[in-house]
Amino acid sequence: MVNSSQISARSPLPGGDFVYDGLETLIARTQRTWPFLSGDHSRRLTSAYGTRVDDVLKTVKEPADLGMRFGADLTAIEVHYLIDKEWARTADDVLWRRSKLGLRFNDGQRMMLDRFMAAG
Repeated sequence: MVNSSQISARSPLPGGDFVYDGLETLIARTQRTWPFLSGDHSRRLTSAYGTRVDDVLKTVKEPADLGMRFGADLTAIEVHYLIDKEWARTADDVLWRRSKLGLRFNDGQRMMLDRFMAAG
């Protein structure tokens, strides 16, 4: 009988379906696909979402498509993804549980994100 830990040991986490040393290649592809993202932004998104970065940015064709910028490099398109796909409900969900960007946000930025999420 196979237990669940044996199955999960062989299954990648969501977005982790790339070769073990392929992160740099995935970051480079993200940068080529969305060349207006800064290198740091591409790296953070790809490191956080892996191959799901395509799902986060699928409707983005130009910088304006990223939507509102809240602080650090968190934008509305990522927040919408976190709400729709990862069930984030509050600014704390986004900043501490999903992205860990809370360390880089000030109170005003957090309140702006709170208001944005409350508006739906």
